[in-house]
Amino acid sequence: MKLKFTIIILVVAIMIFIGCTIYEYQTKTTDLSNENINHIYLLDSLEKYRKGHSFSISKDVSHPGYEIYNIDENINKRITVDKTKNRTIHRIEAFDSSSKTSRNVSIGTSVTDLIRIYGKNYRERSSDQTDKLIEYVDRDQDILLSFFIYEDQVEGINLEVKDF
Repeated sequence: MKLKFTIIILVVAIMIFIGCTIYEYQTKTTDLSNENINHIYLLDSLEKYRKGHSFSISKDVSHPGYEIYNIDENINKRITVDKTKNRTIHRIEAFDSSSKTSRNVSIGTSVTDLIRIYGKNYRERSSDQTDKLIEYVDRDQDILLSFFIYEDQVEGINLEVKDF
């Protein structure tokens, strides 16, 4: 009986994994190779931005092996950096109205304008933090660009190395 139950659980887990993978790959890739938020780029060294910004360590420890910094004393603008000597940026988060993507999308941009600017190759998923997420994937660069949507407007932006 235990063996049957274990096999059923294993089959269900494999089906869920395959379903999620198929869903992800149904979304066509979008070129995000030059994407940035406030002229900060993924996989650049934190040191590259020390002259133009101030960084304060965040108390958030949700990613072991990484450090999270508030940018310019603003808790609504953060970057996540690996702890190695390279100290490269793996995530940029923006939830303030002054932040913009490379294509000038910012907090308050309508969903209609967002899709007009970035295109229709996105996936939409639900979120417990907001109404929904609209995500663009660049499989060639392993980049994920997520827009948090609330009341049909961008409420937050997250640019990260995919599978971070």
